[in-house]
Amino acid sequence: MNELIAIRRASPADGFLVEGLTRRIWTGRVSSESTVFRETPESVAAQLTKGGGVVLFDGEVPIGSGRWVPVPGPGGQGAWMEIKRIGVLEAYRKRGLGELILTALEQAGQEAGAEGAQLAVRHDQVRLVDFYAGLGYVLADDVEITTPNPRSPPPVGMRKDFRNIP
Repeated sequence: MNELIAIRRASPADGFLVEGLTRRIWTGRVSSESTVFRETPESVAAQLTKGGGVVLFDGEVPIGSGRWVPVPGPGGQGAWMEIKRIGVLEAYRKRGLGELILTALEQAGQEAGAEGAQLAVRHDQVRLVDFYAGLGYVLADDVEITTPNPRSPPPVGMRKDFRNIP
């Protein structure tokens, strides 16, 4: 780990990289029932085409990523973004890199016209609710996610309205 951390936006051509990296990050951390294990490089590339993503590097080594897709806002009003699949490899956790990824995703979404962001915290990852709350997200029981998982209990929905940020 040479700690030359850099982040760049992902393109649809990064579908294979992002899918493989996400699978490595999430294996052993979430249930095998997670929809992450049914993704393909093609489905990830489609998400990157529709919205966007970022890849985090330590030097030349990819160590983290995240994605977003456009969604309707609360009540079907406005243009929002859904944050998806933020994660970093185990050796890089607890260093604020998830926040770095989230900030880059929010910026990309805002540049694309998103008025706010929504996300879902898996039922087995509820410790992340406090993480996102510390970054301005609030609980929202009406969040509808783009990749619901009928095999798992419902996630905890959260959102952040960019229009309310000074």
